[in-house]
Amino acid sequence: MSFSKDFLWGAASAAAQVEGAWNEDGKCPSIWDAAGDHIQGGQDCHRACDHYHRYKEDVALMKELGLKSYRFSVSWPRIMPEKGVVNQKGIEFYQNLISELEKAGIEPLVTLYHWDLPLWAHEEGGWPAPGIIGFYLDYVKVVVDALSDRVQYWMTFNEPSVFIMLSYALGSFAPFISDPQACMKALRHMLLSHGKAVKLIRETAKKTPKIGLAMAATTYIPRSEDAAGLADAAEKSFLSQVGDHWKI
Repeated sequence: MSFSKDFLWGAASAAAQVEGAWNEDGKCPSIWDAAGDHIQGGQDCHRACDHYHRYKEDVALMKELGLKSYRFSVSWPRIMPEKGVVNQKGIEFYQNLISELEKAGIEPLVTLYHWDLPLWAHEEGGWPAPGIIGFYLDYVKVVVDALSDRVQYWMTFNEPSVFIMLSYALGSFAPFISDPQACMKALRHMLLSHGKAVKLIRETAKKTPKIGLAMAATTYIPRSEDAAGLADAAEKSFLSQVGDHWKI
């Protein structure tokens, strides 16, 4: 297998999993910060690996590894700690991170949502409530205004089918709800949010954007190695992971 010269070799992270600084510089709690007894051993992500304070060291390690790209998520609770309130210190963190990436010759790829819903948005109904669409678009507009002069690649959601199913159907991810009806509503509102966010980014980004979703993928082994068998396996794997979600 060969790769084109402009193929972006890189790594990815999620704000809640790496940043720490969960209550610093104006950030509000996310649904994961409020997870409490749901996490085995009472563990939390309040400190994580302290990327918020050590991002320069982390970018230096990325450069040493030879990475050409870094996909990171922006923390919605850090950008908008209250409904309608923008936290400038949160914006500055990501601007500084991008500056460090640029100096290291590493392409920034921004994920707008990697599951760390602000607690206030959850208390307003979260993804099952239609109001979430407006809250999300307000947040997206702030981030795009602040970062799109230096960011070309945007992901509206990380693994959308995963967080919807685990958060609202199986109840194993924050906010730990197991309600099929709430799950279907959340899925619908996420899809509408994605479509509206794509339109917003295309219309307002300062740098010509490339926009998508960061999808979850599973390896499938076809029963037959002939062309028809491979095509059938590819179609079934696509439908099992993606296709049904887009029919809602």
